[in-house]
Amino acid sequence: MKALKYTNGNLLLNKDVQAIGHQANCQNVFGAGIARSIREMYPEAYETDTRCAEAKLNTLGSVSVACISDERCVALGTNIQLIFNLYGQNLYGKGVRQTNYDALYNALVSMATELSTTKVGGSLVVGFPYMMGCGLARGSWPIVERLIEVAFDGYESDVIIVKFTV
Repeated sequence: MKALKYTNGNLLLNKDVQAIGHQANCQNVFGAGIARSIREMYPEAYETDTRCAEAKLNTLGSVSVACISDERCVALGTNIQLIFNLYGQNLYGKGVRQTNYDALYNALVSMATELSTTKVGGSLVVGFPYMMGCGLARGSWPIVERLIEVAFDGYESDVIIVKFTV
Protein backbone atom coordinates (compact mmCIF):
# COMPACT_ATOMS: atom_id res chain seq x y z
CA MET A 1 0.00 0.00 0.00
CA LYS A 2 1.03 3.56 -0.48
CA ALA A 3 1.80 5.23 2.81
CA LEU A 4 -1.09 7.04 4.46
CA LYS A 5 -1.06 10.72 3.59
CA TYR A 6 -1.69 13.33 6.25
CA THR A 7 -3.13 16.79 5.76
CA ASN A 8 -4.78 19.52 7.80
CA GLY A 9 -8.20 21.02 7.18
CA ASN A 10 -11.81 19.96 7.24
CA LEU A 11 -12.36 16.40 6.01
CA LEU A 12 -15.99 17.15 5.20
CA LEU A 13 -14.98 19.94 2.83
CA ASN A 14 -11.76 18.44 1.47
CA LYS A 15 -11.78 18.74 -2.33
CA ASP A 16 -9.42 15.76 -2.84
CA VAL A 17 -11.49 13.22 -0.89
CA GLN A 18 -14.25 11.31 -2.67
CA ALA A 19 -15.14 8.70 -0.03
CA ILE A 20 -15.19 9.26 3.73
CA GLY A 21 -15.02 6.62 6.42
CA HIS A 22 -15.90 7.47 10.02
CA GLN A 23 -16.59 5.42 13.12
CA ALA A 24 -20.26 5.21 14.08
CA ASN A 25 -21.94 3.60 17.05
CA CYS A 26 -24.66 0.98 16.72
CA GLN A 27 -27.25 3.14 18.51
CA ASN A 28 -28.31 5.32 15.55
CA VAL A 29 -26.91 8.41 17.27
CA PHE A 30 -24.84 10.94 15.38
CA GLY A 31 -24.77 13.21 18.41
CA ALA A 32 -21.13 14.19 18.90
CA GLY A 33 -17.75 14.48 17.22
CA ILE A 34 -17.46 14.31 13.47
CA ALA A 35 -20.66 12.23 13.25
CA ARG A 36 -22.66 15.26 14.38
CA SER A 37 -21.06 17.40 11.66
CA ILE A 38 -21.72 14.68 9.09
CA ARG A 39 -25.38 14.53 10.15
CA GLU A 40 -25.68 18.29 9.64
CA MET A 41 -23.74 18.58 6.36
CA TYR A 42 -24.51 15.22 4.76
CA PRO A 43 -27.90 14.07 6.11
CA GLU A 44 -27.84 11.15 3.67
CA ALA A 45 -25.30 9.44 5.96
CA TYR A 46 -27.60 9.68 8.97
CA GLU A 47 -30.63 8.64 6.91
CA THR A 48 -28.70 5.55 5.77
CA ASP A 49 -27.74 4.80 9.39
CA THR A 50 -31.39 5.15 10.43
CA ARG A 51 -32.57 2.72 7.73
CA CYS A 52 -29.90 0.24 8.85
CA ALA A 53 -30.93 0.63 12.48
CA GLU A 54 -34.58 0.01 11.62
CA ALA A 55 -33.56 -3.17 9.76
CA LYS A 56 -31.17 -4.12 12.60
CA LEU A 57 -28.21 -4.10 10.19
CA ASN A 58 -26.07 -1.59 12.12
CA THR A 59 -24.18 -4.25 14.06
CA LEU A 60 -20.60 -4.23 15.29
CA GLY A 61 -18.18 -4.72 12.41
CA SER A 62 -20.66 -3.86 9.68
CA VAL A 63 -20.88 -0.79 7.45
CA SER A 64 -23.55 1.28 5.80
CA VAL A 65 -22.88 3.44 2.77
CA ALA A 66 -24.54 6.71 1.88
CA CYS A 67 -24.41 8.05 -1.66
CA ILE A 68 -24.09 11.82 -1.64
CA SER A 69 -26.10 13.74 -4.19
CA ASP A 70 -24.36 15.79 -6.86
CA GLU A 71 -26.49 18.76 -5.80
CA ARG A 72 -25.14 18.60 -2.22
CA CYS A 73 -21.56 18.32 -3.48
CA VAL A 74 -22.02 21.36 -5.69
CA ALA A 75 -23.63 23.31 -2.84
CA LEU A 76 -20.75 22.44 -0.47
CA GLY A 77 -18.03 22.65 -3.11
CA THR A 78 -16.80 19.09 -2.51
CA ASN A 79 -16.25 15.91 -4.49
CA ILE A 80 -17.49 13.54 -1.79
CA GLN A 81 -19.52 10.76 -3.37
CA LEU A 82 -19.74 8.18 -0.57
CA ILE A 83 -19.77 8.20 3.22
CA PHE A 84 -19.15 4.92 5.03
CA ASN A 85 -20.58 4.56 8.52
CA LEU A 86 -18.13 2.12 10.14
CA TYR A 87 -19.78 0.41 13.11
CA GLY A 88 -16.73 0.17 15.34
CA GLN A 89 -18.46 0.87 18.64
CA ASN A 90 -21.65 -0.45 20.13
CA LEU A 91 -22.51 2.12 22.79
CA TYR A 92 -21.36 5.65 23.53
CA GLY A 93 -20.39 7.34 26.75
CA LYS A 94 -17.48 8.59 28.78
CA GLY A 95 -14.84 7.01 30.93
CA VAL A 96 -14.29 3.68 29.14
CA ARG A 97 -13.02 2.71 25.71
CA GLN A 98 -15.98 2.35 23.37
CA THR A 99 -13.95 1.60 20.23
CA ASN A 100 -13.98 -2.11 19.49
CA TYR A 101 -10.82 -2.72 17.45
CA ASP A 102 -11.98 -6.02 15.95
CA ALA A 103 -15.27 -4.47 14.85
CA LEU A 104 -13.59 -1.37 13.44
CA TYR A 105 -11.10 -3.50 11.52
CA ASN A 106 -13.89 -5.66 10.05
CA ALA A 107 -15.76 -2.52 8.98
CA LEU A 108 -12.60 -1.05 7.42
CA VAL A 109 -11.97 -4.27 5.48
CA SER A 110 -15.57 -4.21 4.23
CA MET A 111 -15.14 -0.60 3.14
CA ALA A 112 -11.86 -1.31 1.33
CA THR A 113 -13.35 -4.39 -0.34
CA GLU A 114 -16.46 -2.56 -1.46
CA LEU A 115 -14.43 0.32 -2.87
CA SER A 116 -12.01 -2.03 -4.62
CA THR A 117 -14.72 -4.14 -6.25
CA THR A 118 -17.03 -1.40 -7.51
CA LYS A 119 -16.64 0.00 -10.99
CA VAL A 120 -15.08 3.31 -9.93
CA GLY A 121 -14.44 2.61 -6.26
CA GLY A 122 -10.80 1.60 -6.49
CA SER A 123 -9.95 4.95 -7.96
CA LEU A 124 -11.68 7.03 -5.28
CA VAL A 125 -9.51 8.97 -2.85
CA VAL A 126 -10.49 7.92 0.68
CA GLY A 127 -10.41 10.18 3.71
CA PHE A 128 -10.57 9.44 7.43
CA PRO A 129 -10.63 11.82 10.35
CA TYR A 130 -7.38 11.97 12.32
CA MET A 131 -7.86 10.22 15.67
CA MET A 132 -10.99 8.40 14.43
CA GLY A 133 -12.46 6.45 17.33
CA CYS A 134 -9.92 7.94 19.73
CA GLY A 135 -11.60 11.03 21.14
CA LEU A 136 -14.86 10.36 22.93
CA ALA A 137 -14.61 6.64 22.11
CA ARG A 138 -11.14 6.53 23.75
CA GLY A 139 -9.35 4.31 21.23
CA SER A 140 -5.59 4.42 20.68
CA TRP A 141 -4.54 6.26 17.51
CA PRO A 142 -1.47 4.07 16.82
CA ILE A 143 -3.78 1.03 16.84
CA VAL A 144 -6.49 2.65 14.70
CA GLU A 145 -3.90 4.00 12.27
CA ARG A 146 -2.47 0.49 11.86
CA LEU A 147 -5.95 -0.98 11.31
CA ILE A 148 -6.47 1.48 8.44
CA GLU A 149 -3.05 0.64 6.95
CA VAL A 150 -3.70 -3.10 7.03
CA ALA A 151 -7.30 -2.90 5.80
CA PHE A 152 -6.31 -0.69 2.86
CA ASP A 153 -3.12 -2.58 1.98
CA GLY A 154 -3.07 -2.80 -1.82
CA TYR A 155 -5.74 -0.13 -2.32
CA GLU A 156 -5.09 1.59 -5.66
CA SER A 157 -5.76 5.21 -4.75
CA ASP A 158 -4.73 7.55 -1.95
CA VAL A 159 -5.87 7.20 1.65
CA ILE A 160 -5.73 10.52 3.46
CA ILE A 161 -5.93 11.22 7.17
CA VAL A 162 -7.27 14.73 7.77
CA LYS A 163 -6.45 16.52 11.01
CA PHE A 164 -9.18 19.07 11.68
CA THR A 165 -8.13 22.69 11.57
CA VAL A 166 -10.29 25.74 11.08
